[in-house]
Amino acid sequence: MAAIVAVLAVIVLLVANALNDPKAEDTVELFLAAYEAQDYETAAELTDGDPEVVAQALEANVDGLDGASLNASIDSVAEEGDQAEAGVVMTWSVPDIGEFEYTNDALRLNLDGDEWRIAWSERVVHPDLQGDERLGTTEEPPPRAPILDREGRELVSVQPVVEVGVIPEELDDPEAAVAEIAELTEADAETFQAAIDAAADPGNFVPAITLRQSEFDAVEQQLSAIPGTEFGERELPLAPNRDFARVLLGNVGPATEEQIEESDGEVDLDDVIGQGGLQAEFEEQLAGTPARAVVIRNTKDDVVETIEGTDSVDGEPLETTLDLEVQDAAEKALGDEDGKVGLVAIEPSTGDILAVANRPTDEGFNRALAGQYPPGSTFKVITTTALLDAGLDPEETVDCPPTIVAGGREFVNFEGSAAGAVPFSTDFAQSCNTAFVSLADRLEPDSLRETAETYFGFGSDLGYLPLEAFSGDVPRSRDETEQAAAMIGQARILASPLAMAGAAAAVQDGTWREPRLLADDETGEAEPLPADAAETLRLLMRSVVTTGTGTALASVLGEPIGKSGTAEYGSGDPPPTHAWFIAAREDVAVAVIVEDGTSGGEVAAPIVADFLTRLG
Repeated sequence: MAAIVAVLAVIVLLVANALNDPKAEDTVELFLAAYEAQDYETAAELTDGDPEVVAQALEANVDGLDGASLNASIDSVAEEGDQAEAGVVMTWSVPDIGEFEYTNDALRLNLDGDEWRIAWSERVVHPDLQGDERLGTTEEPPPRAPILDREGRELVSVQPVVEVGVIPEELDDPEAAVAEIAELTEADAETFQAAIDAAADPGNFVPAITLRQSEFDAVEQQLSAIPGTEFGERELPLAPNRDFARVLLGNVGPATEEQIEESDGEVDLDDVIGQGGLQAEFEEQLAGTPARAVVIRNTKDDVVETIEGTDSVDGEPLETTLDLEVQDAAEKALGDEDGKVGLVAIEPSTGDILAVANRPTDEGFNRALAGQYPPGSTFKVITTTALLDAGLDPEETVDCPPTIVAGGREFVNFEGSAAGAVPFSTDFAQSCNTAFVSLADRLEPDSLRETAETYFGFGSDLGYLPLEAFSGDVPRSRDETEQAAAMIGQARILASPLAMAGAAAAVQDGTWREPRLLADDETGEAEPLPADAAETLRLLMRSVVTTGTGTALASVLGEPIGKSGTAEYGSGDPPPTHAWFIAAREDVAVAVIVEDGTSGGEVAAPIVADFLTRLG
């Protein structure tokens, strides 16, 4: 504001000088000051052109340069009678391009009575402009860099797509067309209809959805039969299929209104940028820097000449720890699951995240990494570690009654099952809640928290990961009832599939390692499990698969180990449950959660079995 006031003061002074002793130089200086202040009407009045036409032309050049600011100075002025010539140095600060400077010797002035006026033509703005041409800018992005797996294979690569939409004024029945297009393509009918209703020009294309080429080919004939439909071909970075790591990787598409508003002018309506996941998080790295240029455009908005510009800078590939085959196995294991499901697989020896899969894929929530759920009986792996540290013998007889009361609360086994007086190893394999609750007094209120944090990474700061992730939380037990519930992964204990896959990995390898998603992340590790405890846990988790609640994995090659979980949440009689299963085989550990699943062994274990079988 202060700068504008200063410029206006200069204009007032120059006007006064011009009235007393008119000079061509004063008119030029006055014109430049008005143009710098974007006072197009005042600048136009100093020319011999139609004021309205000139003002529009001056403004069109500023708009064409993306609202650039001008700093102009007089280089030379020569008067001869009632005519004069002037040279000016014009320096534009163009957004995303920088300074664009040139000397314009094309200004001509005529003395009209006692006033000098600039002879108007487009060349007053730039000497190369002709007719109704104007200055403008172009932006040409380089090919987007790929996201790579741990072997350097492309998880996301540029593929052909087809944008499906309509020309509103050509629609016979807009509502019917919207409904039919939505049914054929799975476009959001409500959003599409709103875009049509809001279209400023019914003769312009309104997009509905962008389809992969193969998806478009399958419905092209039906879409083409709808009057008013139009199609546009282009290329976008895509994963192998629509569901493939979609929540993790994100996608690439036209900038949303929210992204434009939050960008402080750096993102425009026509920009195609990362939407969610790694594509959004690493937008700058993957997109690179576009080639930008100052150009001359004609009335049809065609570029007729490029004046100067900058070269593009290629984006840099993003190297991840994901494994193409493991991710593919995860996606196929989840298949067409229509519930809320999360799967994460990690490499125990390194902590590398090998696969992250979620359903539904269009929800956007990465429950596999960031979900916070009671872990239920999968937490018994950690509880058992604490019990072993407290001196428990796995062959010790620990009764498994149908019910048990602790702290005034009754605890039951899943579906009321009871093994009776059996070794603890059997209690573990059968996931007997009452047996674990009966051992609660062998542990201190802090024991489970300390064990989870010391050996299994619970509570670790995962802020180095590029996407939101939850490492788990095991609060100190406040009373006898909460201690009893904590023994079976309830109370206030929360975990993510990532955290529970880490627990399985810690047992398999003997040491928990911080999960890693990017190849250049440097991570640490927890205190190794005592060797005898790790071996005992592996034997116990193997018995889950051979004789316990995880027999869905019994036919899987490679002697996998596992643990089921059926975690209660909320209220109800009985409360609803989430289904869990964690497992490890060789150098792969995996966790699956199925929200509102009835039983970990019945619902989640078969998914894990399918996943491991697909890995061979």
